[in-house]
Amino acid sequence: MKLHLGNPYWHESRPTPSYPRLTEDLKTQVVLVGGGMSGALLTYELTLAGFDVVTLDRSVPGYGSSNGNTGMIQYHSDDRLEDLAQRHGMRHAEDFYALSYEAMTHLDELTESLPEEVGYEKTSSLLLTQTEQGFAALRQNAKTLKTLGYPVSLLSREDLLAQTKINARGALRTRQDAGLNPFQLIHALLGASIQRGARVFQDAPVQSITLSKPHRILAQSHWIQSDWVLLATGYAPEAYPPIERAVFRNTTFSFMTAPGLGAAWGTDAMIWDDESPYLYFRKTKDDRLIAGGRDKAGTALSSRERIVRETEKIKEGLQTYWPHELPPITHRWQSVFGESRDGLPFIGADPQHRRLLFAYGYGGNGTCYSVAAALILRSILQGDPHPLAYTTAWPRQTPPR
Repeated sequence: MKLHLGNPYWHESRPTPSYPRLTEDLKTQVVLVGGGMSGALLTYELTLAGFDVVTLDRSVPGYGSSNGNTGMIQYHSDDRLEDLAQRHGMRHAEDFYALSYEAMTHLDELTESLPEEVGYEKTSSLLLTQTEQGFAALRQNAKTLKTLGYPVSLLSREDLLAQTKINARGALRTRQDAGLNPFQLIHALLGASIQRGARVFQDAPVQSITLSKPHRILAQSHWIQSDWVLLATGYAPEAYPPIERAVFRNTTFSFMTAPGLGAAWGTDAMIWDDESPYLYFRKTKDDRLIAGGRDKAGTALSSRERIVRETEKIKEGLQTYWPHELPPITHRWQSVFGESRDGLPFIGADPQHRRLLFAYGYGGNGTCYSVAAALILRSILQGDPHPLAYTTAWPRQTPPR
């Protein structure tokens, strides 16, 4: 299934490494299916922990779901903590937010250790509203998060204009968030992993998986024998059938401008609003603006003409908050993304096959959840499961006593 249409920007930001093709049978401790963001983070963490890893990508790493990503990474879920608590209970919601915050802290440390530039900028996020009702909801959310110790603040219209040049009724500011270049990060992670002995293959779609002892994976007519199988195949459908009834897929539209925002752009914060569907935008490290929104139900990709129309509407919506001239738009695209029906990602071990693990960051904060997956699945392989792993398990679990 095609995951995007148009001309995404990220793969133009650095040369694409060439990874080998699978030409022989192999034996390893871990086979990782998927070389996108989740696969790259898992490859990195597992090789750092000393595991022998073979990573298979069906095409070229970084050209799947991640290439449509806007690189806006935050711990605050699309679902407020209060909303998750209504579905899963307060402890479950609090623990899930704690896991997401831990993932953002780990991402900050991880990117510091990489030897190459990945466009990473630690920053804050602003959730905007234009209504009194929306501002009351933000006030309650801020109160809940502050009570739990999160660094958040509530901004009035006057605060917003003074601090960011953004015009709205108010905003919730969260911290410990980040912007990055997903394509650069994926290849930096895989490059560092290869230096530690990982074997990464492109153009290696998996044909079959035989779950036995040991597991056997068939790809490109070659068998790989492995102790563990990890699935991290992004938003492609049917890769892990048990979750299909619990997910749905939509498309979103995005654009990127040329560099040149300059001093007129008043904030380094990433910005969302509370409209439905919502709008989101940020300044990149090289002074471009990237923005997205206008989500549509289903996976149908539109015409290029429709992409232009939808991204122009995103631009118009953005300029209700910041009514100034933007640099020229250079890239426009539409991409598929996945959401979970209960607001949580899917990370854990298959209940029938405990050495078949999965990492599906559905639910709004894909890269944050990919980092959480790397922490959780590494802990399972090391025999010391993460204490918050229950929050993302499938089938869903209740908090331990």
